[in-house]
Amino acid sequence: MDNVHIRAQPVHLTTPVTALAYHDNDILLSGQGPYLKATLISTSEILGCIHFGQDWKIHRIVMANVQRISDSIEARLFMVFGAKSLRVLRLCVDRTSRDKSPSARFQHLWNIPHFKDWIVDAQWLWNKAHLPGEHPTTRLGLHPPVTAPPTSIAIGYAHNFVEVYQLPHDPFTIAMEASDKLLTENNLSSFPVVYSIQSEEHCTLFCGRFHNNTLEDLWFASGTVFCHALLWKVYHEGGVEAPVVKSLIGHEGILFGIRWSDNGKAVCTVSDDRSIRIWDITHPTNITHTTHFGHTARVWDCQIVGPYLISISEDASCRVWRNPLLANAAETDDASDCLACWEGHEGKSAWGVAVSDHGVVATGGGDGGIHLWRLDSIVAGTTDTEQNTKDVDLPAITTYFPNATNNDKEFVRDFVITSQEQSVYSTNTGYVLVRDDKKETWNTLFHSSLLKNYSSLESSTCGRIVVAGCLSGRLAIVSVANEFEPLIAETLGGIKIQFVFVLNGTDRDNFRIVVFRANCTVGVFDLTISTGTSAATCIHICDLKLPNNNKAVHAAHFSPRYDLVLLGSRDSTVLVYNLSQLNGDNEASTTLDSIVDLKRCHGSETVSSILMVTEAGEGVGGKDRISVYSTGRDGSWTKYRFLGLPGGETIGSTSSAEEDEDVNMSDSDDDSDDKSEICGKSALQRRQESSLDDRESGTTIVLQKIFRSKITRGWLEQVFIMDGELLLLGFFNKKLFVYNESKHFEIFSMHSGAANRRRWRFLTNNSRLEHTRLMYHSGYKLRSFSRQLTAGSELFKSAKLQNNFHGREVRQMRFLTNAQTLVEGVPAPIIFASGGEDCRLRMFQYIPYKTKNSCTALRPLCNLKPSVGSTLRCLEWSYTSDPHSYLLFTGGAVESLRAWQVGLSIPNSYQVEMIEDHAGNMIPEHTPLSLGCLELAQCPHASENMETRIMDLSVFKLDGHAGKHFVAAVYSDAAIRVWLFDEAVNSFVLAIDASHHAKCILQVSHLKLEGGGVLMFTAATDGKIAVWDITGALDRFLEVYSTDEIRTAQSMSSLVGRERKRARRDHVQTLGIPAAEVSVHMSGVNGLFIQDTGVDGIVAVSGGDDNALSVTRIKTIWDAKLRIVKVTSTKVVHRNAYAHGSAIQAVVMINKTEIVTTSQDQMLTVWELNLLEDGGADMQMIETQFIHVPDPSTMDTIVMREEQRPLVAIAGIGVQFFDIKPIQE
Repeated sequence: MDNVHIRAQPVHLTTPVTALAYHDNDILLSGQGPYLKATLISTSEILGCIHFGQDWKIHRIVMANVQRISDSIEARLFMVFGAKSLRVLRLCVDRTSRDKSPSARFQHLWNIPHFKDWIVDAQWLWNKAHLPGEHPTTRLGLHPPVTAPPTSIAIGYAHNFVEVYQLPHDPFTIAMEASDKLLTENNLSSFPVVYSIQSEEHCTLFCGRFHNNTLEDLWFASGTVFCHALLWKVYHEGGVEAPVVKSLIGHEGILFGIRWSDNGKAVCTVSDDRSIRIWDITHPTNITHTTHFGHTARVWDCQIVGPYLISISEDASCRVWRNPLLANAAETDDASDCLACWEGHEGKSAWGVAVSDHGVVATGGGDGGIHLWRLDSIVAGTTDTEQNTKDVDLPAITTYFPNATNNDKEFVRDFVITSQEQSVYSTNTGYVLVRDDKKETWNTLFHSSLLKNYSSLESSTCGRIVVAGCLSGRLAIVSVANEFEPLIAETLGGIKIQFVFVLNGTDRDNFRIVVFRANCTVGVFDLTISTGTSAATCIHICDLKLPNNNKAVHAAHFSPRYDLVLLGSRDSTVLVYNLSQLNGDNEASTTLDSIVDLKRCHGSETVSSILMVTEAGEGVGGKDRISVYSTGRDGSWTKYRFLGLPGGETIGSTSSAEEDEDVNMSDSDDDSDDKSEICGKSALQRRQESSLDDRESGTTIVLQKIFRSKITRGWLEQVFIMDGELLLLGFFNKKLFVYNESKHFEIFSMHSGAANRRRWRFLTNNSRLEHTRLMYHSGYKLRSFSRQLTAGSELFKSAKLQNNFHGREVRQMRFLTNAQTLVEGVPAPIIFASGGEDCRLRMFQYIPYKTKNSCTALRPLCNLKPSVGSTLRCLEWSYTSDPHSYLLFTGGAVESLRAWQVGLSIPNSYQVEMIEDHAGNMIPEHTPLSLGCLELAQCPHASENMETRIMDLSVFKLDGHAGKHFVAAVYSDAAIRVWLFDEAVNSFVLAIDASHHAKCILQVSHLKLEGGGVLMFTAATDGKIAVWDITGALDRFLEVYSTDEIRTAQSMSSLVGRERKRARRDHVQTLGIPAAEVSVHMSGVNGLFIQDTGVDGIVAVSGGDDNALSVTRIKTIWDAKLRIVKVTSTKVVHRNAYAHGSAIQAVVMINKTEIVTTSQDQMLTVWELNLLEDGGADMQMIETQFIHVPDPSTMDTIVMREEQRPLVAIAGIGVQFFDIKPIQE
């Protein structure tokens, strides 16, 4: 009879993408662990996928030239290397069918394992006769296409030496077989070494890169661990060591990446010091370089692509920079070197980058995703005045001023942009005209002699109203859409209005108008549009008293929530006024003093804009976090924290988010003279040049500077926040630019003449500036620029070629084990939830089969971030009466325990379709799921320390108690708590609170016994497992628990801002000592699995930090009358002290006799457990194999119903799935 054994077969892997390379502009090759894929970027279809073996991790893909077989069939030679192994392959692409996607397959040619050292780079080499001329390279831009095959391979090693291997024979003559069988396996002798050379500088390299494709012209750039790069020529006659030709010194950290420009005249290096340096090596001795900072973490790679540099970093972003060797330094601002910051990868690190000839950038992330970006979006962000702007000319004066004479000189006095398709103009003859910029038609809005020869025009941010200030001190208020009749308002008789600010008021029909008069006085007006009528009213509220320095006001902001007006002046002062002081005793007052007078905000330069942002309930203690931003003509922006306002944070309070920013207080060159003044409630409380840290000054309202940054050598003119990103508008060298401070790159620039405030207007719709309007005066001409980006050319928008997984370590994943079938005839979906260090809760559908058009894959269903900075350490499913609605409980940092409702559904129009799998069998297509996830409740705090973490959860329901879910949670402070979640009120109630372990508890599990008994198992860092009978405690709690009582006091578990309520302890039960306790490990227990084997009792399998795997047998007796579980014996019956080479992270039992373990040594091991009749146990290793998930930390299993076999998933930095199959020998 045949022997049968268990085999763990890997079926799916999602892990960091470490290598990318384009075959052509349509097909992208990607390396992910040991897997190599070919993907059609236009459809995301996987054309081919191969597995290199367990010991492989692809580091880089090096392409050779294309071999043309016929008009529709081509092949391309390439090699893949990683660690000390290299493999040569061929990609065969057939484009015969024009109606279908091309077909592609990989063909193995040679496998060359076990080189003498780590490979840092490899290069194809041709005979010199095939690459003549100045540039002996295969780059198409510098050399015609090469049709001859390569003859050898150059290998660069980590100890700074190079070997050249001869190919066994012409690869173009190898037949394109359908089989992937290797022509050469483990036969290095077939590749003779024809040349070997050591650099004269013996050192260790972290990176290296070849340049040129002939041995005679081959150069090697070595990136050393000593923070400098070495350039040396590989071919050196008459010696065994090659001299270093040039040494590039300047970095302050280890070099992680090095690249050559195509023509070899420049080298780009990146480093641990977060910088990118471009070295001009054209001069024999005088080597110059430029340095670029912007990434917030280590930089892994940077390519030189024509006018751009493209870099990837540990901060998971891809940035595009100007190539400094092609830019005019006199016209370039330091801060505008970065042209784009593309963020799509989650968590940590973008590892791979490739650029197609058509300018499509592909990036591969540590989250396992691949994103596509377009370089032409950079071009869309920079425009040329002459080519992309239009002149705006007034219509003939007689079309709107019939009585005009030759003496009437007509021109535009001022203008505003009210929408993407509309602008308004005030003319010299007193007319206010509106222009439809799309149709280029004009209409008259208003005419008054008050506006003749002078007007100062401003519009509301919504574009509904336009306000014009007059020489006579009056305001002309006009509705653009004729919502009300034009209105003339008095301000201060006879005093010219110099500037007007139209600010949003308390609602959409209310506005605050702030005017600055020529006599240096400021007035505030209230404008209200009457709903349902064609009338509006404008009343004078008050005047604002300015310091006696006769300086103009250039910026204003109004906060409706706090009734504050903020002003920024020409002498670099920020002033704050409280309009609510007009109430009560101050009702008769018409002039207000400032409550804050902050001087020298931008040295001695003008405060050009000011913005106040309120984050309701996001501050310390659930109070408002209030921030104030200002920009200045010193080229810097500043952030302040507003303290002391009613409902806001108070003096002395700190928040973690702002403390992080306090470390960076870099100021401009004149910052040594920068002294700020703080003011209190009134001018009587002012103290000249008081310190920001003076807490005993008696002031109650404070503007505290927490951050300042200089962006440009020119001016900053405007600050605005869109889509949560901070954007800054400024001018440098007659160029207007918009700088994304949140991502640190220049998103838009345009030459537009002078920066005078009244000579330009700017309007955009979002942070990507997809719809943008700019108007400005150029000499005596008025010019207009408009951009409307449409689908396919959206600015900085990515296309996901491969879906993301988590960007950081996954701490726990759990399958939805009893998901119900949604469609008759279609298998039930396989769903799992996962959470980790990236603070995200994600849910995926696993597609368990391969077809001719798709691979085994994960389909993302949900991506939530429940709480900023709260790591998800544990999660468990539970079930409701609705077969397609489930509960998910998550726990983690800051004692965060949440309940989520998860619903599964499918489209009503869905019909089952049969498709052909890879074996030719017809199977039902997987169901296209729609998943909804709603947070139901957050558990109140029970610990004294807010930093306490929930380490593990176990969830169960009791018979006869529908809608009640018990959640056993263990904490880092050694607390053990059981919570009741009641579906009727969506609320958590503390049922049991106990403690026993002296140290952090790592694991909790439960077991429901026949008859109603409930056992709870806990394991801690002391290596002990405790067994608890919680049956009686649950019974006592349920006797006194009342749903109606909880419903009445339901507000106790609600949120107030970010401050959570404490747990109620009305009916909390306690536990005494555990029913049993046993020491199973020398240190922490990381994995615990409880199995009821029936007559053989309870088995507890555990794995620990001591690398050991233990089996504990537990005997119990259930007393139905007393409702007590008696533990009669607890014994460790088997212990393998060397089960793994490192700490065991997770343990599962796939049935009563098979155990699967995983460890930090990245091994999966299958064990067979045999329970002996004498009460002992025997355990044998069945199989072990390497897993390609770094830092594995969690494991779960589910039985696939159709095949009736277990599926095991292991997650860490990525996730890998294994089918556990019985194999007959």
